[in-house]
Parts: sequence; structure tokens; C-alpha cells
Amino acid sequence: RYYLCLQLRDDILSGRLPCSFVTHALLGSYTVQAELGDYDPEEHGPDYVSEFHFAPNQTRELEERVMELHRNYRGMTPAEAEMNFLENAKKLSMYGVDLHHAKDSEGIDIMLGVSANGLLIYRDRLRINRFAWPKILKISYKRSNFYIKIRPGEYEQFESTIGFKLPNHRASKRLWKVCIEHHTFFRLVSPEPPPKGFLV
Repeated sequence: RYYLCLQLRDDILSGRLPCSFVTHALLGSYTVQAELGDYDPEEHGPDYVSEFHFAPNQTRELEERVMELHRNYRGMTPAEAEMNFLENAKKLSMYGVDLHHAKDSEGIDIMLGVSANGLLIYRDRLRINRFAWPKILKISYKRSNFYIKIRPGEYEQFESTIGFKLPNHRASKRLWKVCIEHHTFFRLVSPEPPPKGFLV
């Protein structure tokens, strides 16, 4: 739990996991509670949260809001603060999305996001399309091109293949591998039984 919190804090600070001012303040206040415990006016000076970094462009206003929230958490244990942090972080729209730079068929810069729900397409930080794993029939790559074959829709007769251009062959292969893993795992109904004669 502790290491997951550290990873998410790093993702938020670097901008990989964007969030609003309100969410930055809330997550920051849980971080302070987990690290310092209850607010103590004798121990904590007027700038006690400035040693923490919560946001890419941290402001004094954000720090004041974090202090205001932190003062209300008397009696909350570090473990509870970490759980509250995780419960709120998992609600972020980009939580659990592995982003990859790409270009669409028209050469426009996009980001391909691999998540538990499917392959997401972002342009200028806005999601413009989503392909759920059950809708994707085949995932492939060739050189720096990445392809997905889509199951026909309700009113379509044929499967369609959509291609994306990645920066290089290695990036294309990395995206393919991540997609194959997600595609296989998140379509499982139940775990596969161990082979017969398998020693436990």
C-alpha cells in the first residue's frame, strides 16, 4: 500500500496522472496525515506543508487548502490516510491508464491509453474514442505500425482494421505486448484450472 501511494504521488507530481485543484488538495492532505500524523499547532509552523510536493505547479493557495483539510483529520491513522488516498486516487479518469505516443491515420498526434476497459484514444488530453477488449478481435504490429482488428458493429457487415503510427519499432512492440496482456487478462471469465497432475 505504501509503495503504491508513493508511485501515485510521483505520477501526480510528474503530470502523468492529472487531477483538479480540489483533488490535489484532498490527496495532499491525506499524504500529510500519513507522513506527519495529527495536526499539532505546537509542532507544525505556518508553512509546514511546503516541504511536501503535491502538484506539478504547486501554489500557496493549494498548500493552504491542504493545511485546512489536514487539521480535520485528528485521530486518523497513517494506514487510514493511505487507504483514503488510494480510494480517491483510483477515481481519477487517468488512473490505471498506460499511455503511448502515436499518430492516427491522418498523422495527427494522439495518445493511446491501455486500461482494464480497453484501448483508449486521447487527443489534447481528451478521450475521443474507446475500443473495449471484447470488441477487439486481433492486435498486431509491423515495424512502427500498430493495428487493431475490430469486431463488426450492430449495423456493420465486415470487421475493420485501424492502424496507428508509433515513434519506432520498439515502441510499437511494447504497446502490442501491453495490449496482448490486457486483452487476454481482462476477457477472462474465470481463472484457468491448473493442468491435471499439477503438484500444489
